[in-house]
Amino acid sequence: MTPKMKGANVSDMLLRDTDPDELVAAIAKAVAIALASTLEASREPLIVDGNEMARLASVSSATLDRLRRSGSIPSFLVGSSRRYQPDEVIAALIEASASNIGGDSRG
Repeated sequence: MTPKMKGANVSDMLLRDTDPDELVAAIAKAVAIALASTLEASREPLIVDGNEMARLASVSSATLDRLRRSGSIPSFLVGSSRRYQPDEVIAALIEASASNIGGDSRG
């Protein structure tokens, strides 16, 4: 081992032999993978109003109101404004349709 190599650590040797563009690409890929679930979760709002919930569930506002009044879907008030959590509403709709097998087939 030469005197120059004696003081060098492993990371210095690895970085010296790595193309900077490849290193940047590898770091960017690792960051993107690590953030993927966070980015996916942040695509849809956590709380929406009735018009947006109706759009997300592909139903009319009247149908959404009927489902809410019947207790089929969850909602809550923020002041005097009705709000919905899309994930919970869609899960409730799926559960209700699964338990309604053989029921209304107008679909």
